[in-house]
Amino acid sequence: MHSRDLAFVLHAAVETAAAVSFIVRPEQQLPGCTPAAKLILRQYGGLLLASSMVCLVVVTNPGCSATTTRLLAAALGSYHVWPCFRACGRLRDGVQHGAQESSVLGGPLVHLLVHLICLGLFLYAAIAHT
Repeated sequence: MHSRDLAFVLHAAVETAAAVSFIVRPEQQLPGCTPAAKLILRQYGGLLLASSMVCLVVVTNPGCSATTTRLLAAALGSYHVWPCFRACGRLRDGVQHGAQESSVLGGPLVHLLVHLICLGLFLYAAIAHT
């Protein structure tokens, strides 16, 4: 496994956990959401799960070219800007969710730190020449 693979492995782990949360308990992500919003949140969970599967393909497929790996790293890294943006907004606005979300997913500060780490690792993977 190359050092650049760490970004893909971490993304798969983090986003699989998030996907399960969005799919199984969408109301934890958006308290008081409507049935239509729950469908959208579950669809988003499916998208996160698909991105995790892409990461696992990259890590387990030795035939994946360095160029493709770098491009996927840049694309997936750009995704992590948005959860950082959300976490910053939640911290700024003092948005609090239920105690269960805080204990399971860590709350906005943990989200910010985890997504900044993912972003940094993907940026490294996108520019690494290894």
